[in-house]
Amino acid sequence: MTGAGPALRDIHLPPAAWWPLAPGWWLLAGLVLVAGLLATAWLVARRRRGTLRALLREIDDLERGYAGAGNAEALADRASRVLRRVARRVEPLAASTHGQAWRAFVQTYAHTDATRRALDALLDARYRAAAALDARMVCVALRAWCRAALRQRPARGAKAAAAARAGVRP
Repeated sequence: MTGAGPALRDIHLPPAAWWPLAPGWWLLAGLVLVAGLLATAWLVARRRRGTLRALLREIDDLERGYAGAGNAEALADRASRVLRRVARRVEPLAASTHGQAWRAFVQTYAHTDATRRALDALLDARYRAAAALDARMVCVALRAWCRAALRQRPARGAKAAAAARAGVRP
């Protein structure tokens, strides 16, 4: 009976397709995605903390410099530069404001009355003949302001830009 019928071959399965993926690959892809998102969030938070740490070190240097020299004008000048630098980081358009708009922007991140009073004294000290500042209160207020400004960032966009020019938060 060997020559009577057609020659049959053994069953051959088609090669395994790469798509759709097996459930284990989907699980692995999800884990990699979650790990990537967590790593990104950690890096962003680390960068923000690094910025805040550098600012706090600079404010400590301000306080030590004032304790050594007792120059209120230099303290007011350097502290104002720190305020502008943080403002430029938080809302770039707000850093170019001046007068009441600048004062209003600074006050948006001053959450306590003591901070508001100290920052008002700082903003006025640069324009007084004999600046009398409580350096400790100014540095404490500056630290609180930097922490608040870097932690709660305003929304970006046209509405936020217009509000920054006007000196108010949207």
